[in-house]
Amino acid sequence: MELKGRIVSLVFFTFLCVIRVVHPVKASTLKQAHTGQVDLCADIIGQEWNMNKSRKSPCPTLVVWVPKKTGFTEFVEVNEDNEVQGGFSVAIFCKAVQFLPFNVRPIFRPFINETGGMNGTYDDLLRHIEGQKCQAVAGDVTIRGNRAQYVSFTIPYLAAEIYMLVHATPEWIQTLGTFLKPFTTRLWITLVCACILTGIAVALLEYRADNPKFESPFYKQLLMVIWFPISTFFFHEGEIRNKCTKVVLVMWLCMIFIVLQIFTATLSSWLTLDQLRPRVPSDHEKIGYQGGSFIKDLIIQKYKCSGKHLQALNSYREFKNALDNGSVDGIVDHLYYIDLFLAKYPSEYTKVGPIHQEAGIAFALPIGSALLEDFSRAVINVTESEFMEAMKTKYLGLPIPSKSKSNRAQAPLPQSLDVKCFIGLFTFMGIVTIAAIILSEVSLRRRGNKVGIEEEECKQQATASEQVQIKIPD
Repeated sequence: MELKGRIVSLVFFTFLCVIRVVHPVKASTLKQAHTGQVDLCADIIGQEWNMNKSRKSPCPTLVVWVPKKTGFTEFVEVNEDNEVQGGFSVAIFCKAVQFLPFNVRPIFRPFINETGGMNGTYDDLLRHIEGQKCQAVAGDVTIRGNRAQYVSFTIPYLAAEIYMLVHATPEWIQTLGTFLKPFTTRLWITLVCACILTGIAVALLEYRADNPKFESPFYKQLLMVIWFPISTFFFHEGEIRNKCTKVVLVMWLCMIFIVLQIFTATLSSWLTLDQLRPRVPSDHEKIGYQGGSFIKDLIIQKYKCSGKHLQALNSYREFKNALDNGSVDGIVDHLYYIDLFLAKYPSEYTKVGPIHQEAGIAFALPIGSALLEDFSRAVINVTESEFMEAMKTKYLGLPIPSKSKSNRAQAPLPQSLDVKCFIGLFTFMGIVTIAAIILSEVSLRRRGNKVGIEEEECKQQATASEQVQIKIPD
């Protein structure tokens, strides 16, 4: 019993020591979070971020509340010591402060409870600054009608498109029409017309050269016009009497060879294309969403579901696990978070949408704040600057659009080739064909003139011989 009492006393003494050590640390951490960080903007932008300005500031010190999320730190990052480290929204906020016509000293504070976690939802965060004077909210806060009743929003600095993340199934959906997709309809029509025109040119050249194959009735000539350019590849359709016809056919064969090679290469890209078909859920009872956001209310309102099986998720890993184990059939979230998820796990999932369009992501200020008009103007200046694209690349992983390339999104399917891709080839073929017809006509005319002269000479010689024979005496 005496040994047991000593053990109990030792355990109790150790417990008291741990409490005395841990409690001051926790208290100091919460105190630091309450006090906030002042020089965060200087760390992000530089020491010149807040130069002295002449205009008097309505809020020399601005308390900026930010959400704390453990799994999604791209917009706002708060470490384990409840210190705001930065993030996309924080960087844009600091840059907007730099564009203000007066000095403002932002103090960033995480919106946390006593345990160091997020102190409620985004709506609770916005209500926290209701009726305050020099306070604001920075983060991935979406502009919504119900929220505008107790806070004012600046001009949005980012679009807010809502997408659904679902499983994707590889599917082979090639059909007979796939073999026509390498070329556009206009190019196919152009090739058919080129074939017919080549047949007409060949028929004209051979008809002028007295080829019996092209002196048959009209309907047979028409068949030869259509069939001859095609049969040249596989069959021997008789003797070709005009040398210009051979030139036209050689150029026609070269052109078709080039077209076939390009067609084969383009068709292979269509046939080997990995096509993913999204598995869109038939009902929306088992849907995941990012915890603390308005997405839950949006799903219930849009899809008329009960909301009992909707699941809040707090990280990209939870997104993946929920989709893999079947606890959710899809996840609804902002496009930026879904794109970041697909960048991590690109092979088995795809996005569907947009399924909803919100007004945008913006900063929140109390209703009637003197900073609202100037801050909105500053946000516009930030969105028009190169700083915005640089921050998107740094925090959201979005590439900076090149000035030499188009900003259009890349098509998910291979591009069908149009007439413009072969305009030089068709032009050259047309010039050769016209030149061959002209040269053939010139050659035939010269030959006809030569034959006419020879016939006249023969007639003259025959007449002279007859006259000589008449003058010979009997």
